[in-house]
Amino acid sequence: MLEIFATTAPIFCLIILGYVAVKTRLMPTDALPGLGRFVMYFTLPALIFDTLVHMDFADVIEPRFLLAYGIGSLLSFSIGLLIAKKLLNNNLTGSGIKALGMSMSNSAFFGLPVLILVFDDPPTVAFTMALIIENMLLFPVALMTIEYANGKGENQSLLQIWKSVIKRVTRNPLIIAIVAGFIGSALQIRFPAPVNESLHMLSAASATTALFVIGGSLVGSTIKGNMVEISTVIVGKLLMHPLCVALAVLCIPGLSPELRLAAILLAAMPMMSIYPIIGGNYGYRSICASILMGATMVSFISIAAILGILL
Repeated sequence: MLEIFATTAPIFCLIILGYVAVKTRLMPTDALPGLGRFVMYFTLPALIFDTLVHMDFADVIEPRFLLAYGIGSLLSFSIGLLIAKKLLNNNLTGSGIKALGMSMSNSAFFGLPVLILVFDDPPTVAFTMALIIENMLLFPVALMTIEYANGKGENQSLLQIWKSVIKRVTRNPLIIAIVAGFIGSALQIRFPAPVNESLHMLSAASATTALFVIGGSLVGSTIKGNMVEISTVIVGKLLMHPLCVALAVLCIPGLSPELRLAAILLAAMPMMSIYPIIGGNYGYRSICASILMGATMVSFISIAAILGILL
């Protein structure tokens, strides 16, 4: 167990470092959005593109991983929707927000650093495929559910709502990096040494900066609101989501042990860091911020526990 905590300790040390830096005002709060954009628009896209473009096109996609992670995540979303609607008595908008929190991981800022620390040779392709499922399947489905329930598309056709959601997804810099990486891999594009070195340097900064931003973002956050609802979403994300993905992984033969472990670990991450922003668009910012804060804190223990079981 000490080895497990030693593996995860650097992750949380960097989160704590970010928290302390902002709390002591060594790092101004105003700098965090800029650092977050640096990760989302430069370091992570560079990592994704650099990984994909140097792989054989046939090795870029593992359909069984996509199927397992997609089925497991959609199953977690569906169960979360039912729990919030039937057991917590939320309306469909609130249920959709809670279900999204139970099914969409923070793969970009949290999952990648975990994979880097756990694996000697991190399966970056698993991380990329998880991003594909999260951004091109799960997020659009969740947004469609919430938008429909909220009545924002009342004067629009379903096709118009879909167009709006797809437009939002395709502007995501991570999706752009994935598509560009696929094209580069298929065409076997090779770059000169200075370009490759620049991509490597940007890639190396992604995990560290992402964890620092997460820690800094927790400053000022408190856990307040309906504790039953908050606890339900936290348990749903940190326990139900990895269990659903594990079930899907076991039912789909042919996946390597490395990809199986990566899928379950990515599902075990806390929800995405923009969760309160999404919830805020529908009047749920406060409880979403509390859920994110609680999930991040509890994940110190839950990730170590899952690693202890699986390793």
